[in-house]
Amino acid sequence: MDAYEELIRGYKVFRKEYLDSKFEAYRNWASKGQKPKTLIIGCSDSRVNPAILTQAGLGEVFAVNNVANIVPPYEKGLSHHKSLGAAIQYAVNHVGVEHIIVMGHSDCGGIAALMASDDNTPRFDAGEDDYIADWVSILEPAKRAVLENSGGSSREECCRLAEMEGALLSIQNLAGYPWVRQAVAEKSLTLHAWYFHVDSGELLSYRPEEGRFRRLCP
Repeated sequence: MDAYEELIRGYKVFRKEYLDSKFEAYRNWASKGQKPKTLIIGCSDSRVNPAILTQAGLGEVFAVNNVANIVPPYEKGLSHHKSLGAAIQYAVNHVGVEHIIVMGHSDCGGIAALMASDDNTPRFDAGEDDYIADWVSILEPAKRAVLENSGGSSREECCRLAEMEGALLSIQNLAGYPWVRQAVAEKSLTLHAWYFHVDSGELLSYRPEEGRFRRLCP
C-alpha cells in the first residue's frame, strides 16, 4: 500500500475510535483548551517519537521536533530562531508546563553531519543553501568538547558522545531563555536531558549529581 494511503487508512481507524463514547470525556475536555505538563524537544527522526516511547495520551505532551533536537542560545531582540523560541515561551508562559525534556538519540543524522564536518571537509550538503550545516553548527561547542576529550575513540563512539553532549548543550541553552530561567528559579519548572538508544530501546536520563547519563528504568 502507498505510504499516503496507509496514513489515510490509519486515520479512519483513529476517527472510528475517537468518536466512540470512551473518548467523550476527552473531547469535552480538549474543546476547552490544552494543559499538558511536559514539553518534549525531540529530533525529527521518524524512529524517535516521544509520545509513543512514553505511551502519552492525547493532550499529555507539548511537542517540538527539529533536526538533532537542538535548542539554540537565547538571543535578545531579533532572534534567528523565532519558531522554537515561540514554542518554548508558549509552553512555559501560557500552557504552564512543569517539565521540559530535551531528548537525543543514537544514530542521529544531524549529529553525524556535525561530526563529519571540519575546516577541510564539505558539510552534509554543498552550497550556500546548506540549511543542515547552518543548523547543526549551533552544536559546535559540543563537538569540540567531545573531540578534545575522546582521544583514541572511534568515529562511532565520538558521534554517540556528541549526541549526548548536544542534548546537554541544548539544556544549557534552554536555561538561558528568561521565562525558563524564571520558572526554574521559582521551582515550577524542571529541565531534563534524555537519550534514546534506537537499537536496544533503552532510555537514559542525565543525572546532574553524578555528571552522567543513567538508565531511566534500572
